[in-house]
Amino acid sequence: MPVQWLVWSPLQNEVIASGQLADINQLSELTEYAVTRPVYGLVPTSEMLLTQVAIPIGSSRQLAAVLPYLLEEELAQDVDSLHVQLLKRENDIATVAIIEHQKVVAWLAAFSECGIELKKLIPDCLCLPLFSEGYSAAEIDGQWLIRQSEAMGVCADSSWLGSWITAQKAPIVIETPADTAADSDDTASAVEAERLAEEVESIVAATESLAQVTIHHYTPAPVNTPGHWQPQTPELVMQLLAIGAADSKATLLSGPYKPQAAWRKHLQPWRKVAITAAVVLIALVGEQVLTTQRLEQQANVYRAESDRIFRQVLPQFKRIPSQSYLKNQMNAALKSLGGHGEQNGMLMWLSELKPALTKVPTIKIVNLKYDQTRGELRLQATAAGFQDFEQLRSALATQFVVDQGQLTKEDNLVSGAVVLRRKA
Repeated sequence: MPVQWLVWSPLQNEVIASGQLADINQLSELTEYAVTRPVYGLVPTSEMLLTQVAIPIGSSRQLAAVLPYLLEEELAQDVDSLHVQLLKRENDIATVAIIEHQKVVAWLAAFSECGIELKKLIPDCLCLPLFSEGYSAAEIDGQWLIRQSEAMGVCADSSWLGSWITAQKAPIVIETPADTAADSDDTASAVEAERLAEEVESIVAATESLAQVTIHHYTPAPVNTPGHWQPQTPELVMQLLAIGAADSKATLLSGPYKPQAAWRKHLQPWRKVAITAAVVLIALVGEQVLTTQRLEQQANVYRAESDRIFRQVLPQFKRIPSQSYLKNQMNAALKSLGGHGEQNGMLMWLSELKPALTKVPTIKIVNLKYDQTRGELRLQATAAGFQDFEQLRSALATQFVVDQGQLTKEDNLVSGAVVLRRKA
C-alpha cells in the first residue's frame, strides 16, 4: 500500500517536503526528516472501525478491560486479536477505535527498525477539521474521509458515499402499494385517507431533513451526491491532516503500545551499566556493614579488657560511669607513679632496676614499695641461695646505694629485703 508523507513546519507555516513511498518498507528514506521532528502516524480509517457502545452500570473502574467484551457480539473476530482504544466517553456512551493487533505491531516494528519514534498513531479521519454543525470531508486516493464528530468518522468509497449520507438523516419510510392509492376514492375510509396524508408528510420531512446534512469539503464535491456540500478553502489533504494530527488528542498508542517516557529511553543504553554499578554498590555497602560490625565487636572486647585491667589496678573504684572517666583515672594513676620529674617516679626506678634483675634471673620480686618523699625503693625478694642476693647487690651497686637487710632461709628458699637509694 502506498504511503503518503509530508513534513510541515508550524513555525514557518509551510510545507517543507512531501511525497509518497511505494510501501511501508521504504520508511528509512524519511529517517533524516524524523531526527529532530515529532512524527505522527495516520492510520487509514478503512483499516479500522470507529463505533459507539453503551457502558453497563458498575463497569467504569475496569472500562478498558471490559470494552472488548461489550463489542464481542458485534464483531466477527476474536476480541483477543483486536486492539480496542477508548477515544471518548460521554455519560454512559463510549466511542472506541477497533483495529487488529497484528497491524499495529507491524507498523510500529517498521518505524522502530528505521529508528523513527512515533509520538501518536491517529485515525486519519479524526485529523480533519471539526465543525460544531455538519461534517468535514476530503477525498484522498479515490476515497472520502469524513469526520462526523470529535471521535467519530468514516472512510467511504465514492460508489456508496451517497447511500451512506442518506442513511445518516433519512428515516425509514414504508411505501404504500400502488393499487391502494388507485382504489382509495371508492373503498378507503376517512381514516385511510388520513394515514396516506401522514405518509406523504413523512416523505416530505425526510427530504427536508436530508437537505440539512451539511458537509464542509476541502476537495471538489462529488457529482449527484445528496447532502448540502459547503466548500472550504482548498488545501492539500496531507497538509490538512498534518495540522490536525498535531492538535489531535486521539491516539491508539496505549496499553501494550504506550511509548516509554523520554528519560527511560535515554537510560536504556545504560541499563547494564546501572545494574553492574548497583551490584558493586551493594557489595561495598555489605562489606562496610560487616567491617563496622567486626570493629564494634573488637571495641567491645577492648572495652571489657580495659574495665578488667582498671578494676585490677585500681580496685578502690567500684563504678565506671564512662570510658572517659576510666581514661582519666588511669592517666592520674600513671602520673602518680611516674612522679613529677624525669629522674623521679617509680617507673623510672623500675626501668633502671631491670638490667640488674636481668643479670640475676633467679631473683623473684615479691613486693615493691616506693617512698617518693624519702627517695627510696624497697624490694622484698626471694632466691635459691645467699649468693643470688650477693650478685644482685653487686649489680645494683653500680647505680644505687644498696642496703641489704637480714636474709633468712626457709624450705630451701632464701628471702630478704633490699633498700635502694640514688647515689649523691
